[in-house]
Amino acid sequence: MTFGTTESKRLSMSRVLRSAQSYTVGLAVLAVGLVLTLLTNRFLRIDNVLNVLTNASVVAIVGLGMTLAIASGNFDLSVGSTAAFAGCVSMSLVPALGVPLAIVAGLVAGALVGLVNGLIMTELRVPAFITTLGMMSVVRGLALIYTGGRDIYLYGQTEYKVLSGGHLLGIPMPVLLALALAALLSFVLAQTRFGRHILAVGSNLPSARRSGVRTSQVLWGIFAIVGAAAALSGMIISAQVLTANGRLATGLELNAIAVVVVGGTALTGGKASLSGTLLGAVLVAMINNGLNLLNVPIFYQDLTVGLLLLVALALQVERGWNPLTQLRRTQ
Repeated sequence: MTFGTTESKRLSMSRVLRSAQSYTVGLAVLAVGLVLTLLTNRFLRIDNVLNVLTNASVVAIVGLGMTLAIASGNFDLSVGSTAAFAGCVSMSLVPALGVPLAIVAGLVAGALVGLVNGLIMTELRVPAFITTLGMMSVVRGLALIYTGGRDIYLYGQTEYKVLSGGHLLGIPMPVLLALALAALLSFVLAQTRFGRHILAVGSNLPSARRSGVRTSQVLWGIFAIVGAAAALSGMIISAQVLTANGRLATGLELNAIAVVVVGGTALTGGKASLSGTLLGAVLVAMINNGLNLLNVPIFYQDLTVGLLLLVALALQVERGWNPLTQLRRTQ
C-alpha cells in the first residue's frame, strides 16, 4: 500500500508538470502559427490547415504509441521499418481479403513485430536500444524480401484511400484516427491497471517488480501497441499514394521520438503526456509546412527536426536524464 500511496502522490505532481510542459508547447504552436501567418497569407487557408493537421496526425499516431514506450523507460527505433512492413502486408492482401480485413492484417503484423521486440527484451535481457536498432534493419529487410524489392500498387482499389483521404464532418480521417487513439490511450493510462503499471515500470522497475507488477507482460503489451500504432501510420502513408514498398517511412522513428520528447514526456520514464505528443506533432508539421510555403529547400526540414530533438534532449539531460543508463537498462 505504501508503494501505491507514494506512487499516487508522485503521479499527481507529474500531471502538474506535464500540464505546464503542454502549455509551453501550446504557446510554441501559437507563436509559430502567428509568425507564419505574417510571413505568408497561404498558411491559414482551410486546405492548408487541414494538410498540416493530416501530416501531423501521421507522425502523432506512431508518436502516441512511442509515448507509452518512453513512459516505460524504453523506446522503439524500429517503428519506421514496422510501418513500411505493415503497409506492404496490408496492401498486398487487399485483392484477396478486401480493404477492412487487409487493414486488420496490417495492424496484426505491426503488433507482432512489437511483440517480438518485447520478447527479445524480456526473455533475452537485451536493452531496448540494441533490440530495436537490430530489428530496424531486420524488419526493413523483411519488407524488401516480402515485396521482392518492388512496389505494390492498388489499381482501382480506391477504397483503401479512405485511411488517408476519407473525411467525416469535414475532418480528415488521419486526424480522427489520431484523436481516437489519443483518447483510447489516455483512458488506458488513467483508468486501467495496465496503464498504472506502465508508469510504475518506467518510474522504478525493481520496485514495480517487487510490488507484484508482471513487468514482462507489461512490456509485451506496450511494444505490441507501439507496433500496431506504427502499422497504422504506415498504412496511412501507403494509402496516400496507393503504393507500398520496403523503403517507405524512413526516418519515422526519429520524428516520432522528437514529437514525444518535444511534447514533454520524460526520457527518464514514469511520465506520459499524450496531449503534449499531439501538440509536438502539430508544431513539427507547422514548421515543415511553413518552410514549404516559403520555398525553403526540403532538406532544411530534417535540419529543423534534428535541432528540435537536440534542444529537447538537452533539456532532458538538464533534468537528470542519463542516456548511458538507458542504453544499459534491461528488463
